[in-house]
Amino acid sequence: MHLFFLRARSRHAFYTSVLMLVVSCSFWLAACGGSGPASSVSSNQDPNAPITVWVDADRMAGVKLYEQAHPQAKINAVVVDRNQFPSKVLLENNIQSGWPDVVFAEPDLVAQVSDTAHNFPLDLTPYVSSSILANFAGEFACEFNSKVYCLRNDLAQNVLWYNAPLMQQFGYSVPTTWEAYEALGLRVAREHPGYIIGEFGDAFALDTYFWGSHCPVHQDKGNAKLLINLPDANCTRMANLLDTLLPTGVLSRSGFFDAGMTKYGKENKILMLPGASWMGDGLFKGTFYKTADHQLGAAAPLKWQADSRTYTGAIGGAAWTVSRHSKNINLAVDFVKWVTTSPKYLGHAASYPAYKPTADVWKASLASDPIYASNPYPVLQQAALELDPQWNYVRFDDRTVFGITVVTPVLTSGGTVASKLAAYQQAIVQLAQSQGYEVVSS
Repeated sequence: MHLFFLRARSRHAFYTSVLMLVVSCSFWLAACGGSGPASSVSSNQDPNAPITVWVDADRMAGVKLYEQAHPQAKINAVVVDRNQFPSKVLLENNIQSGWPDVVFAEPDLVAQVSDTAHNFPLDLTPYVSSSILANFAGEFACEFNSKVYCLRNDLAQNVLWYNAPLMQQFGYSVPTTWEAYEALGLRVAREHPGYIIGEFGDAFALDTYFWGSHCPVHQDKGNAKLLINLPDANCTRMANLLDTLLPTGVLSRSGFFDAGMTKYGKENKILMLPGASWMGDGLFKGTFYKTADHQLGAAAPLKWQADSRTYTGAIGGAAWTVSRHSKNINLAVDFVKWVTTSPKYLGHAASYPAYKPTADVWKASLASDPIYASNPYPVLQQAALELDPQWNYVRFDDRTVFGITVVTPVLTSGGTVASKLAAYQQAIVQLAQSQGYEVVSS
């Protein structure tokens, strides 16, 4: 779970304040894209040099465990707001100093610093064996321009969380399709008003709903070509579902980390919640639920009846990247390999490990957790295979723009989701082109 990142990106005020910054910075980067620093790694290597690692508070435990296992290693760990990662790199490029050696950040942020203007990540391909790389699930998310620019820490594949005792009490069956989810939502609104089955209160609705609908927000077509087509039926069907459910009150207008959502949890009013794999440990336990009474169920991600397969999205799922400027690449790479593969660390963390052998260790910790109605690991494991492979991480902030152009207007002005998709299309096409992508509509 990545609470600081998620909280920072879920605030409507944040959306509004950064829109012009996102657009103007993107155009500036495109204009100066060819004038970035040289692509070669630092040649001034010092095996005794300390490394600086940027992390969030939750990842400090991993740093400490590594130091215990490697007492000779010299690590300066700093807790930072990684949303500032791209802008800080530009400043450090200007003064040619100050770069961290390792950064913990989401793959979309790594993508944003992999262009020629930022030119930050080290290609890990020569430093990490193919046998290790082959064991990372969702490895596509850390490969940019055919280079491995990060190693995944965890996956954040979405599933359908539900309150098992409440579902039984109300006589409801857990839905398996989006159509059944919509129908059950309308039923809940009539029969049990005040209960919710999801949320549309922050920009993560993009990941939950539109990624889960195989919507071509920016599908990867190779060679820096993106399919951006919000009028597509896969997008409008989800917008129509949301527009049907929002007026009934069964979708929370508070984001995952807002006080309103916590209130729903404390009052036991969350009947269902599509969300990330880390939410069981990271939100329901201790935040939404006062007690752990085997009440939390995990069901497979929802699919549309017409689709031949399930497509699911992800909320979070971060990675570790190494700076090409590091003066001690060997230590930086060794640290990153350890924190992403060590069962001692990620085998007991809150999030689903991206490294498959570690995930096999991690599943044992779920079996005895009293919060779960049954072991959710089989559901999470299958969902990890259903992440939409064409939903790639890009060099612009699609989520923040979704919050600005879709979520905030719908929540504040009462407009429909469907009516806001054109504005979102226009904004991200502009951003994609400013970053050098070729945009296609079919």
